[in-house]
Amino acid sequence: MLISKKGEEEMSQEPLRTFSNKNLQELKSIYVGNELLLFRTLADKDNINEAVIVYLNSLVDEKRLNQQILRKMNMDLRMNDGPTGEVLLESLHTLGDVNILTEIDEIENHLADSNFVLFIEGYDEAFGMKLPGFETRAIDEPQIELNIRGPREGFTEDLQKNLGMILRRMKSKNLKAKSFLIGQESQTKVMILYLSDRVDHEVLDELCQRIDSIHLDVLSDSAQIEEWIQDSTFSPFPQILNSERPDRVVTAMNRGKIVIMTDGTPNALITPSTFFEMLHPSEDQFERFYFANFLRIIRLLTLIVSLIGPSFYIAFTTFHLEMIPTPLLMTFLSAKAGIPFPTFIEALIMEVAFEVLREASMRLPRIMGQSVSIVGALIIGEAAVQSGIVSRPMVIVVAMTGIASFTIPSYNTAISLRLLRFPLMFLSALSGMFGLSVGMFIVIFHLCSLRFCGVLFLDPLGSEGYWSAMKKFFLPPVKYKEGLHSEGSRPNVSRIQSQKYRGKDWE
Repeated sequence: MLISKKGEEEMSQEPLRTFSNKNLQELKSIYVGNELLLFRTLADKDNINEAVIVYLNSLVDEKRLNQQILRKMNMDLRMNDGPTGEVLLESLHTLGDVNILTEIDEIENHLADSNFVLFIEGYDEAFGMKLPGFETRAIDEPQIELNIRGPREGFTEDLQKNLGMILRRMKSKNLKAKSFLIGQESQTKVMILYLSDRVDHEVLDELCQRIDSIHLDVLSDSAQIEEWIQDSTFSPFPQILNSERPDRVVTAMNRGKIVIMTDGTPNALITPSTFFEMLHPSEDQFERFYFANFLRIIRLLTLIVSLIGPSFYIAFTTFHLEMIPTPLLMTFLSAKAGIPFPTFIEALIMEVAFEVLREASMRLPRIMGQSVSIVGALIIGEAAVQSGIVSRPMVIVVAMTGIASFTIPSYNTAISLRLLRFPLMFLSALSGMFGLSVGMFIVIFHLCSLRFCGVLFLDPLGSEGYWSAMKKFFLPPVKYKEGLHSEGSRPNVSRIQSQKYRGKDWE
């Protein structure tokens, strides 16, 4: 059952009249000036027009409507001697599921949802059937969350296709779905999916209340839902994970997460999410555990570099020269000689130039974007060094910082780190390591204060099940125990022999 947001109660709830001509006139007055609304009449054997089909031609498959549905219904009218209404209804039920509509606003929603509506003279209700005819993008590999190993399917803008990809992977009877209609004008369909035996029902109830309270004229993307339902609106960190991979969505639901799917967008929202989940791509579950753990450690290190790399360099070369080894200090001083700007201005110039190049490479066509980013960085960096505007160590620091930010799987999280880099640079230039320490304390304190529907953003660090959470992330999925295996679930002989050869038994 579709749940519409508050305010839709103000829509017309006028029931249909018995005479279809009056209903059609009222429908024409609602869609006045809209040339997409079409009417097709159905005549019986005496050539009496007693039924009309109404639809929006850009949403309905007109070819199938003409060749299959209208032809069959016209033939049934001419071949049967029964009442027109009974003949049409019997013919319509043989073609698919029929929705009974008793109010004008229901008809409007059905027409906008790729349905055609049948009016029959003498009936105080209309009959709708879904017949989509618009083109949708084919299922393709995700463009952002790329994997070397794993499934190659990604979500599209069609909600039904996305739900089908999820249902193929999750065949549990505990999978539940709930629908919402958001947007007074757009009437966009939004669905939440979850496993009833794993989800936290308090979080689920709170989330449903927040979605039901959304007031928008047009819902065009799931990002609008994310802004409405999050707890801390002004936080630079994203508090809800988005993904375009069905396999990641299914894995998240198996862990008790709630998934929000929006019609017209290829991204699904996964909530409640934590900071550490945004550092782990879906590819980690397809690799061997030791290699996945190694990459997780690398990402954690690059996260620190991308956040405080330039700030660390500014603090040491400006306030703490005595902490730099003498040979390295002499190298820095020789490279700094002749540079007219302080270290903070150097870093600011290079960081802004790097961000401009990154944005330009994203907005240009794909063929030109990569060449502009690489060639532009080389030319600008070399020209800046040769002209004496910045030093070579600063170019290296900014380049390493930019590369480190590319290793963050979540694009929204990487943007947050890039944004926080600038105030940390300013604090480092103001008071050295003390300013950097104060800035990091504020960032960590803010992360600890974030929560969504009562779930902490740093949940693995603040929850009671810390060690169980760490085991899921860092230990192998297959467990071995000495001398233990049940008779009823013993694996094949080759595996048993292999484990005995190693001195262990398969559990």
